[in-house]
Amino acid sequence: MTKTAYTARTNNAFVLIETITVAELMHQGATQEDIRQRVLVEDLFQLRSQASRERALQTILKRLQQVPEEYIQLIATGNPDIRRFTILFLILREHRLLRELIDEVLLDKIKGFDYVVTAADLRTFFEGKRDQNSTVAAWSDSTYRKAASNTLLVLVNAGLLQPTFSRGNYQIRSVPVPSALRQKLLADGLGYYLTLMLDF
Repeated sequence: MTKTAYTARTNNAFVLIETITVAELMHQGATQEDIRQRVLVEDLFQLRSQASRERALQTILKRLQQVPEEYIQLIATGNPDIRRFTILFLILREHRLLRELIDEVLLDKIKGFDYVVTAADLRTFFEGKRDQNSTVAAWSDSTYRKAASNTLLVLVNAGLLQPTFSRGNYQIRSVPVPSALRQKLLADGLGYYLTLMLDF
């Protein structure tokens, strides 16, 4: 797995519906120009501002253009679980802070048979990253809070964390990765992503 740089991801955390829409268009043979026209001019995403449409589309195209066609097909034609986990895989590839949160907090908790992530666990993790890394330390307080919130939101949207009744705490949910995606990742030598998706 390549060590990507820390990036402050403050927008477009999961964009599930929008990613499925673009993947379906790509799978049907639409060109990038066709997709841009539909999203930016015809407002296919139904986002208020042109800037929001542009940002969301840029994020999605970047993710989809970095993987083989088979992954796009899984998103375009798969069932809801396949789509959700394939999008999570795309995000994990580019999101170092997310990978480290899973590795250093969720997997560590699971090893100790503890399936609750507390607000204190999250605070310790994010503040630790700020102390250890000059890139994260250079983020403004606002950027830092948004990046932390967005990183957590990816795990909630992916179904790996579920908010509990106790405010700020989350239940860890280990759900098997659908076999079509599992087989593709293993065939491509990317089995280590299965662990990051809490599939053991």
